[in-house]
Amino acid sequence: MKTIHLRLLAGLALASLSTLAAAQLVTTPHAARGAAVATGPNAAAVGQRGAVGDGQGNAAAGRRSAFTTANGSTGQRSAYVKRSADGSASAERQTSATNANTGVTFDGSTTVTKGSGVTRSASCTDASGNTVTCGSAR
Repeated sequence: MKTIHLRLLAGLALASLSTLAAAQLVTTPHAARGAAVATGPNAAAVGQRGAVGDGQGNAAAGRRSAFTTANGSTGQRSAYVKRSADGSASAERQTSATNANTGVTFDGSTTVTKGSGVTRSASCTDASGNTVTCGSAR
């Protein structure tokens, strides 16, 4: 099985959303990519996506985005999907968000593998790294 590697947004910097890091994408004759930056009085966001294929039935696509709010809360999400010529396929999404008021960080992931089903996980930690109940203010 041929593996296609997809790397998106090398060095995404939440502290400096005005500077969008260049994408490093595997280049093939079948590659596509896009990026966007949005800023406003209350928030800023950056996002990038890309897709590659080798013309032999192997393909991958991914996306990454991040935001910062006026009060300093931050979050990011990344996702990818890949398919191989042999029919195998998988997808994954990872999400992280930190509440600037409480210091609580949510980390979650979902993985889907063709033939194996869905796996999900989620956890929350406080500013000291202690595990807390998600939705808790502490």
